[in-house]
Amino acid sequence: MSFEEEVLLARVRARGSRLLLPTLLLCVAAFLSTFLSSHFDQQWQLTALYSVCGAVAVLGFVVPLIRYLTAWTDITTAQIITRAGIFGQRYRAVALANVDRIELETSRTITVHVNGEEPLLLVGLPKAKLIAQEIISLNTSKHAYLQGAK
Repeated sequence: MSFEEEVLLARVRARGSRLLLPTLLLCVAAFLSTFLSSHFDQQWQLTALYSVCGAVAVLGFVVPLIRYLTAWTDITTAQIITRAGIFGQRYRAVALANVDRIELETSRTITVHVNGEEPLLLVGLPKAKLIAQEIISLNTSKHAYLQGAK
C-alpha cells in the first residue's frame, strides 16, 4: 500500500464559448427592454415587457452561467473526477489504476474506458489532445508503478 499524497494537477472547465449564446440572449433582452420601454404607454404593457425580458435574462443567461460555473473536471495524480449539474448532482470519480485505455475522438471528446464500468466521457474540454496525452502519461506511469510494487 502506498501512502503518496494525491496532488491536484488540473481543474478544467468546458470551453468558454459555451457562454456565447447566453450572453447574446442577455444583450437582446437588455436592448429590447430599453428600446421598447419608451414605446408603451400603459403600465400592464411595461410590466409584461419587463417580465418577459427578465425571464429571458434569467433562463437564458443566469441558469447557463450557473451550469457552466458548477461543472468541471479535476485531474489528480490518482484519479479523474468530474462534477456537473446546477448543484453538482452528477459526480463521478475514476481511479487511474482502473483505466484500460483512453481515446480521443475527432469531436474533442475524450473517452476513458474503465474496467467493469461504463466509459467516462469528457466532452468540450479546451486543448483536448493535450489533456488526453497527459492522462495517458499519468495512466502509464501509474501502471508502471503498480507493476513495480507487486
